Amino acid sequence: MVKSKDAFSWTDGKRPVCPIHSQVKLDILRSYIEAYFSTVAANPVIPAVNIHFVDAFAGGGIFTDPITRGPISGSPFVMLNTVHGSQQTINAGRTTNKLEIRAKYHFADLSRSAISELTRGIQASEYAPLLGTGDIQVDRMAFDEYLPRLLQRIPSHEKTKAIFFLDQCGWNIATLDHCNAILRHLPKAEIIWNISVESLAMFANDNPDFRKGIKRFGVDLGDAFTNQASFNHFSDWRKALVAIFLDAIRKGCVAKYVSPFMVQHDGWGYWLLHLSNHPQANNVMKATHWLHQNNSLHEGFAGLKMLEFNRNNFNQATMFRFDQAASEATQEALVEQLCPRISEMGGETTVEQLIESVANETPADRSRLYLALDALRSDGELRIRGPKDEKRQKTPQSQNDRLILNTTKQRFFVGFG
Repeated sequence: MVKSKDAFSWTDGKRPVCPIHSQVKLDILRSYIEAYFSTVAANPVIPAVNIHFVDAFAGGGIFTDPITRGPISGSPFVMLNTVHGSQQTINAGRTTNKLEIRAKYHFADLSRSAISELTRGIQASEYAPLLGTGDIQVDRMAFDEYLPRLLQRIPSHEKTKAIFFLDQCGWNIATLDHCNAILRHLPKAEIIWNISVESLAMFANDNPDFRKGIKRFGVDLGDAFTNQASFNHFSDWRKALVAIFLDAIRKGCVAKYVSPFMVQHDGWGYWLLHLSNHPQANNVMKATHWLHQNNSLHEGFAGLKMLEFNRNNFNQATMFRFDQAASEATQEALVEQLCPRISEMGGETTVEQLIESVANETPADRSRLYLALDALRSDGELRIRGPKDEKRQKTPQSQNDRLILNTTKQRFFVGFG
């Protein structure tokens, strides 16, 4: 298990071992980029996509597989290879209007040996010409110094597409304030943000250094530091503090959609948060976590109120995993909870408005929400109407479809209000 940044060293050309939990993280990044371009290029008339990829903790580019001892691509090469492969896959299905992905890559790391190995690896690869054109830029720089320079390099524009991969070691190098600065500068950017929950929980205490770290991060934990006495065990207080910390991120983030999921393997876990301002991006990331069901999880509930903190629920066995059982539990919970939510919205709403209302409260992606709506329609609890009042026989066909509660048949709503 790698728990220290010192373990990721490329000194003397040696490639560090890539632990399994880090491989899962790379797989999620790869899957998300593939799904991103499949979604963006769904319209076959789109000729080009302009996008920036930022890897601010890039490392040396290549790891060693702990089992086979062979090479494993790190995040910079995952980005490069996946973008290249996505363009080939999309164009294989197009007879005309071939897609051109015009990507610019920004890689940075503080480690001199990592940057040296990364540069050497790119120079030896098929992507070497991109160094000459400036489409790949590699910088050796601390994150605090790098981010302001990077944002000067990428002009602020509301339509500029960018994916930031902030794979920090620890929890307070890339902070909430940093993420908010990115999203204010580039509202259409997406951030995949790693926070080591193990490090946060390990060092959580009521001393000045930890308080200073929390302040630097950019969240206010209120009286969480002083309510330690209300918990029977110090470990329970730490878990409560972590839950409050996560809720403070959600409330303090300028992103409209915040998806906080944990990736865990062999007891070592970290949050992989996805920040965006677009509902489709939020949906694609959730679908990606369902794809990686064996390692993605969250410490909440199956339906709505995903982030609700329950101080009596600290049992690891209750962790929500993105597996078949979780999918069934999600379906059951949503069938119980969606009608009360629509009732709160006046008894009638559009699919788009409902998704916006629940996006930060549920692990369900759009397909699972649609299945729950279809079950409610089938049970006669709501009607689904198209933009021209046409009756939908199954799931919604458009985000503009209207959802109308059937006032003659409503289950008794209890526990939600």
